Amino acid sequence: MKAIKANALSLAVFFVMVAMSAYFYPQLPAEVATRFDFNGTPLQYTPKQQQVVLMPAVFLIIMIVMNALVRISPQKFSMPNSRRALDVMIFATGVLLMFIHLSMLLDPSGTEGLGKLPSVGMAAFLIILGNVFGKTERNFFLGIRGPWTLASLQNWKATHRFAGKLMVVAGVLLLVTTYFYSSLIVAVACLVGTRLVPIFYSYWYYLKNEKNEESQDLDVSTKDGND
Repeated sequence: MKAIKANALSLAVFFVMVAMSAYFYPQLPAEVATRFDFNGTPLQYTPKQQQVVLMPAVFLIIMIVMNALVRISPQKFSMPNSRRALDVMIFATGVLLMFIHLSMLLDPSGTEGLGKLPSVGMAAFLIILGNVFGKTERNFFLGIRGPWTLASLQNWKATHRFAGKLMVVAGVLLLVTTYFYSSLIVAVACLVGTRLVPIFYSYWYYLKNEKNEESQDLDVSTKDGND
C-alpha cells in the first residue's frame, strides 16, 4: 500500500496509457510505425497487438525496477531523503513515454514522423526531472555518476543542482522551439547535452574547489609518514 501511494502519479500515467491503447486499438491499422530515422522517416513497423502494450509495459517495468533498486541498495546508497524525488523522476519518465505512445497511436502510419508530441514529452520530462534532480542523494544507479561526484558529497550536490537547472532551461527552450519547429535531433541534443555538460561541470568544480585541498591533505600525510 505504501509503494502504491508513493507511486500514485506514475500509476495514474500508466493507466492513462492503458486507456489510450484501449481507445485507439479498434482504429489502428494492422501495423504501427515504431522506429524512425532522424528525419522522421519510418524504419520499422510493429503489429498493433504488440504496440498497444509496449509503452505501458516498459513503463511498468521501469517503476518496478527503480523501486527494487532502492530497496536492495547498500545502506549508504539507500537515498533515505530522496524517495520523493525518485518518485517524481519515475513520473517524469512516464510522461515522456506517454507522449511518445500517444504520438504513435495518433499517427500509426508514421506519415508525420514522430511529430511534435515526443518533443513536448521530452521538454516536460526535462522540466519535471530538473526540478528534483538537485535533491537526489548519492546512489549506485541514478544521476551524474562520474569519478568526481562519487568521490565528493559536495561535488555531487553542486553538480546535480547545476544539472537540474540546466534541465529546466533546456526543457523550456525545447518547448519553445518545438512550437515553431519540431526535430528529433534537437530533442536528443537537449537530452544528451544535459547529461554531458554536468560531467564537465563536476570536473571544473573539482579543479576549482577540491584539487588544492587534496594536495594539501597529501602533503600533510606525507610529512606525518616521514616523521
